[in-house]
This record gives sequence, C-alpha cells and structure tokens, in this order.
Amino acid sequence: MNRTVDHKKNAMGVKRRLAILSMAACVALSGVVAVSGCGVREGMEKVEDAKQVKKEAEKQTQDLKKKLQKGQENLEEGQ
Repeated sequence: MNRTVDHKKNAMGVKRRLAILSMAACVALSGVVAVSGCGVREGMEKVEDAKQVKKEAEKQTQDLKKKLQKGQENLEEGQ
C-alpha cells in the first residue's frame, strides 16, 4: 500500500495547529495576568487597610497619652 503525501496539505495542517496553540497560549497568559492583577489589587487594598489601622492606633495612643498626662496633673494638684 503506497501512500501519497500532499506536502502542501500537511504544511497547512501544521500551520493551523501552530495557530491554535499560539491562540491557546495567549488566552492562558492573559488569564494569568488578569488573576495576578487581581492579587496586586487585593494586596494594595490590604496595605491601605493596614495604613488606616496604623493611623487609628497612633491617634488612640496620642489620646491615651494626653489622658495620662491630665490624670497625673490632677493627682499632683490633689496632693
């Protein structure tokens, strides 16, 4: 049984497969980039939340220091 191979047809099949694989790779990479972008956004939001918590903690610390100073002054005046 002799097979005749049409090289032009075979080359078209290879080109088609390469095109399909290239498109699949592009779609997969764009998905990875989109997912990593979401991770970056989440990370930035967490950083902003942490900064806000730090500011609140510093404010509370300052308020407590002021109250402590007033309390000490009141104690000294009462003696």
